[in-house]
Amino acid sequence: MGTVKVFIEKVGQAPPPSKDFHQLVVNEEEVIWRTWRIAIRRDQRGLPPNQKKVPWEDFDDDALLQGDISRVFGEETLRHVHAIVCGDWLIRLPPRVIVNIASYLDLIDIVHLGAVCKFTRKICASDQLWEKIYLAYCDSVTDEVKTLAKQHGWRKVFFTNKLELRVKLRRIQRIK
Repeated sequence: MGTVKVFIEKVGQAPPPSKDFHQLVVNEEEVIWRTWRIAIRRDQRGLPPNQKKVPWEDFDDDALLQGDISRVFGEETLRHVHAIVCGDWLIRLPPRVIVNIASYLDLIDIVHLGAVCKFTRKICASDQLWEKIYLAYCDSVTDEVKTLAKQHGWRKVFFTNKLELRVKLRRIQRIK
């Protein structure tokens, strides 16, 4: 039997006043939630860890599990788990891969991709992406343009019209 691929594994302590520890595992088939109770009272010590396994297809219906994930690891983690379970494979790719893919899109498609979620919005606003787009659309990149991009970002430089760009470049040359 082959190994099961794990997409997310997080461990952490619940927010105060709780002292309990939790583990979240999302694999190819299910979401697993484990809890280790940390108790002060003698009669509650030594309890075994609690484990709950929920198949992907039942995850949307389990409000209690979703509430636990959000409470312990935050809304962003819950959205990430939800995206994986519901089939959003895009956010599982490394950011550099998404930047590379997005650099081949039309500008309007980059806007649409940025509207998908916070993760893709961050990538669509990144300097890495806009530098690639600038290089694809523009003939040459001078040292002055690189300096301007470092100060204002590649996206701003890309969308600045040529006349404004020349004025800014002259200012940089005067400063030097």
